[in-house]
Amino acid sequence: MPSGKPLITANQVTLARLIPMPLLSWLIYKGATENNDTYLWSALIAGTLIGCTDWVDGMLARKYGPTVLGGLLDPIADKVFIAFAYVPFADDTVGLVPAWACALMFTRELFITALRSAYEQRNLTLKTSYLAKVKTWTQMQGIGVMLLFPLVDNPRVLTWFLSISTVLPLVVMGAIWVFKRKFFRGGLVMAGSVAPILAMHLAFDTLWTIRWIMFAVVAITWISGLDYIAAGWKQLRGRGDFSRADGVRLIGSLALPGLLFANLVSVPLWVPAWPVFTVLSLELAVGGLDNLMSHHKRATKALAWGGRVLGVCALLVGGLLVPDHADLFLYGATAVSLVGVAAEFWRGRDYFLDKRIRERALREAAVHQPESQLT
Repeated sequence: MPSGKPLITANQVTLARLIPMPLLSWLIYKGATENNDTYLWSALIAGTLIGCTDWVDGMLARKYGPTVLGGLLDPIADKVFIAFAYVPFADDTVGLVPAWACALMFTRELFITALRSAYEQRNLTLKTSYLAKVKTWTQMQGIGVMLLFPLVDNPRVLTWFLSISTVLPLVVMGAIWVFKRKFFRGGLVMAGSVAPILAMHLAFDTLWTIRWIMFAVVAITWISGLDYIAAGWKQLRGRGDFSRADGVRLIGSLALPGLLFANLVSVPLWVPAWPVFTVLSLELAVGGLDNLMSHHKRATKALAWGGRVLGVCALLVGGLLVPDHADLFLYGATAVSLVGVAAEFWRGRDYFLDKRIRERALREAAVHQPESQLT
């Protein structure tokens, strides 16, 4: 591992990735509402660049060594990126994909995050599977493809593009095997993810192709979490120490996405969408922090966690029941989430910012031997 200090750190790249994400959503909305391809092309380029930075910060982390802060920020940035891209797709003003499909996708994200916290508190450790990495790649690829299809009017151009995108990774994989005797499974993943899109493009029109792509993304998202649920849930129940804190986390993870997307498509059009972006991004972010705090046995208690999440859910229900004042309920939900999440990050700041406390926490955690380990 290089000993010199890099000019740009992985954490700086990750933070830089977070900054332009609202711009991506704005470009999608602007392009859809004004029927202006320039904005949509800009959104496609911006999304591609943001996605590429994920590879850059990963490369820097591998080269110069990971940090606790980087381990916290990187998955948060991935999830927030997905949120800022997919929420506009589900909004009626854009209307590319069904809102329920997006709600299902984010339900999985929050549910698995809640389960991970429960596992971490009990020293039940599950390694991230390769399928989970494929899930992230598929979600990001879906953003680009669903933006590209409405922009390219010529079906032949799309057919050639998708065909080349299917064959080229296989050629690269073969070349790596011939010259380096290494199996590049990423090439197989890339080709395997594009080939079904090509088949759908040949079989359906543009709108249905986009929707089938979304259904496939949701399916892969959930399939990637099934091993996590199956492997850990049985042991979690078998321990007999399921707590109220676990309950409020799991209930909140199941209720929140559906209520958010119901508000997105059910409230009057004059109600802004940014509260949905904000609440979803905040809750995805604090879930990552909760995993870290649970690992150090400093997880938030049931009352505080439930007060925030269930309070947000109650306000979202209010927005659905009183649509004429839905904006006020959404603003209230955003305020509750923002204050609660800010308090969580402030409370846990030492575990990802203060080096001495991080090291002490790691030493304390190392004293406790895991009673059970999931592999």
